[in-house]
Amino acid sequence: MGPARRRRARRVSQGRQGRAAGLHQARDHRRRERRCKVAEDVSDLSPAGRRVEDERGRERTLLAEGSMTQAVMGKQGSAFVSELEGKHLHPLWDRYQRITPVQPQAPDVPFIWRWRDVEPMLHRSVAEVSINDVERRALIMAHPAFGSETTTTSTLLAAFTVLDPGERARPHRHTGAAIRFATRAEGAVTIVDGRRCEMKAGDLIVTPPMVWHGHINESDQRIIWFDAANMPLIRAFDAHFFEPGDPRNNEFWQVDAGEERLWTEAGLRAQGVEASPAHSPKYRYPGEATRRLIAAAPIGADGLRVVRYVNPATGGAVMPTLDCYAARLDKGTATRRKRATYNMVCLVVAGEGRSSIGEATFEWSQHDVFTIPHWTWARHEARGGHADLFMVTDKSAFERLDLVREEME
Repeated sequence: MGPARRRRARRVSQGRQGRAAGLHQARDHRRRERRCKVAEDVSDLSPAGRRVEDERGRERTLLAEGSMTQAVMGKQGSAFVSELEGKHLHPLWDRYQRITPVQPQAPDVPFIWRWRDVEPMLHRSVAEVSINDVERRALIMAHPAFGSETTTTSTLLAAFTVLDPGERARPHRHTGAAIRFATRAEGAVTIVDGRRCEMKAGDLIVTPPMVWHGHINESDQRIIWFDAANMPLIRAFDAHFFEPGDPRNNEFWQVDAGEERLWTEAGLRAQGVEASPAHSPKYRYPGEATRRLIAAAPIGADGLRVVRYVNPATGGAVMPTLDCYAARLDKGTATRRKRATYNMVCLVVAGEGRSSIGEATFEWSQHDVFTIPHWTWARHEARGGHADLFMVTDKSAFERLDLVREEME
């Protein structure tokens, strides 16, 4: 190469370097401007607001970095990756974002089932289906996000069961933990592990895993109650078992309250009574007692009055994998936004209100049911007076796995 060509090459190279340096400086300048703008915005916030903004900033940064990493990985070694996949091997560098996501991403969005739509279908099901031909006459709230899967959230089921006078729902038992909440169930009786548990307005009946249970309507009117269970969670582990009982076994129904009498008085425990640490020895939680306590409960940091249903022997959740709460929204008071790593199904026990959950806003009234998917911001307010909610969650299962994380704005 002659001297003239070398000089031209140096000028071209220097020009490219100069343009590259200029682009680099411009990017640095834009980054500094963005950081200054964020710092100015955050400085105007309260300490709590700054903490929330810091968390959001970290999430945005991590998500952006994840997107960039995926883009880079997509360009690297695609032929080699294909060869690995052909040998049933996956490279960590190409799957890292899927294996270790930045944060939980619920597969479902918030959803609401309105009582005005559910109730007619319950009454119709009585005419369509004989209780003698089925295990249970119940309508499960199936979230459309899960397609043909029969599930309400990714880990929980919710349903309404209906029985006509004299009808019995045959005994059975299963690995999944379950509860019944009496909505219009005056006169219903649930037999749990050889104990007779009468159901009155607002009562909670717990059914621990693998205990025999069945239901009967001893009233002269049609009864309906709310059910919840964690079969989707247990099935995800492929650890679910089910055993049907004998529908002709009349002895199953010939029982009294039995050991339930030992756990009816709050703050008292009979000496010499053993209790399993696995679940609550108390199966029936009267609605009357819940209503008295929630009226006296203080307002929490999130703006709710909350009562937790607990195992009286331990003070913990009623069951290892289901955790239940009663909550009251005072008139004119809105809660703070909150999110958690566990799922929640809410039954409106009384009153009317509105909830903003994720990108959705729902107006609700008595006996409506709505979901709060995990790691989704939720805020509630009552309208026209106070409102009561029954909340069933899988928080206790997440506690045992050390996976509970909660945030509040």
